[in-house]
Amino acid sequence: MMSLEKHTEIVTGGASGIGLVTAHRLADLGANVVIADLNEDAGAEAAKKLDGVRADAVFVKTNVAESSDVQALIESVTDRFGSIEILMHFAGIGIERFALETTRDEWDRIISVNLTGTFLVMQAAGAVMVEAGYGRIVSMASAAGERGGTGRTAYGASKGGVAAMTRVMALEWAAHGVTVNTLAPGAIDTALVQKMHETETRRAYLQRIPMNRYGAPEEVAAAAVCLALPESSYITGVTLAVDGGFLSGGVIKDD
Repeated sequence: MMSLEKHTEIVTGGASGIGLVTAHRLADLGANVVIADLNEDAGAEAAKKLDGVRADAVFVKTNVAESSDVQALIESVTDRFGSIEILMHFAGIGIERFALETTRDEWDRIISVNLTGTFLVMQAAGAVMVEAGYGRIVSMASAAGERGGTGRTAYGASKGGVAAMTRVMALEWAAHGVTVNTLAPGAIDTALVQKMHETETRRAYLQRIPMNRYGAPEEVAAAAVCLALPESSYITGVTLAVDGGFLSGGVIKDD
């Protein structure tokens, strides 16, 4: 039976969406859970509901784009639990803006949170794992980082960078028992996507998805949990699409 007893996991962006569902799945397997998020109310409530289910759960308010916040997070986790076995780095922000309309401030904000934030968190947690000789890191890329999409200049660049950085860290830490992989979700029906994707956006996505539907957060969480298991020790440097076949698609004819 799969078990994560005596494992401690950090889930950034864990107060809602895919991060929250993943935190619940890992807690069900016995892992201690640290939810790191900027949303203090939602994060504290999420940790309260998880605490004592199978293990301990705490919330640490964290801005992943700030080095001081990231270091405080890592120190808080190691002081309380003594180790970090799993990092699920899902914190990120999105924007739809054509290239000619993207401002420098918008570009800088996306890169700061999605790319620099990923580097800071993975580097800090990775240092602890490399020293311990064990770790499972799962970052969050996107189908937008693998394929061009209108309005995805900044977002696509940030997520493509996450995938590239994941591969490099996987190579550097492979000999130390630390695996580093990333997920590339396609259209996932989170609360945020439900607000952002209007009718035309949904139509454009659905005509390219062989399964002809949006995915659910639970389906992304299932892939994340698989990569977090001790048994996934020979999987590293992988960008795993969770997209209903979107990235595999070419010409799709109706029967």
